[in-house]
Amino acid sequence: MIPVSIREIIDKRQFEHVYQPLWDLFNWSIFGYESLLRVKGINNVEHLFQKAREEGCLYELDFALLESSIFQFPFLENKGRLLFLNVYPSTILHHEFKPFLNRVIERFPYIKNRIVFELNETKEEEDIWGDGELKARIKLMREYGFYIAVDDVGKGTSALQKIIELQPDYVKLDRYYAQELAADEEKQKMVSLFLRYCDRQMALVLEGIEKEVDLAQAKLLKVPAAQGYLLGKPDKLT
Repeated sequence: MIPVSIREIIDKRQFEHVYQPLWDLFNWSIFGYESLLRVKGINNVEHLFQKAREEGCLYELDFALLESSIFQFPFLENKGRLLFLNVYPSTILHHEFKPFLNRVIERFPYIKNRIVFELNETKEEEDIWGDGELKARIKLMREYGFYIAVDDVGKGTSALQKIIELQPDYVKLDRYYAQELAADEEKQKMVSLFLRYCDRQMALVLEGIEKEVDLAQAKLLKVPAAQGYLLGKPDKLT
């Protein structure tokens, strides 16, 4: 249970961000960070977003978190590295989203070609993905110099459809495929299948790497990028 209102959390900025690295497995270097939310006293932040949806201020929370993540991220100290930001499709469709992008770009002009919007998938917003307006907004985001990622791919059949229709810049493969990857030939075949589909048009990111043997297998399969506790836990950047 969330003890206070979401609007209070937003107004008082009662949250912070930690950043988890994404690794380029070909060059063995960090190429980006995913911003993750932390709120004192709340272990499962999904409950926070659910309450925001119930209170009718999900888009306000999303806007506040996006702007705060950008403000806190040390872009100058991480030259060339990308910042992955989670966002709900409903936020992208909100009438305030375009003005928000204009405001953020005006305030932080150096973020051009440095931000990856990672689309969150929820049951409540399943119908939105087929909305033609969403595709139009994503096209606009690309024109502004932003990139797109689809998360939890391979978790359900709908995610595959989203890849085909949206053609994201990054495809984040669900952590299921990383778990015991070295010992599971069927998972290896599926990862190879995703790699062939993505080819050079999309970058495949394997999430949930926790064991060295599975990382070695991912590199053997020529997975280009990975993320997981073995490679780096979410933490503050100084």
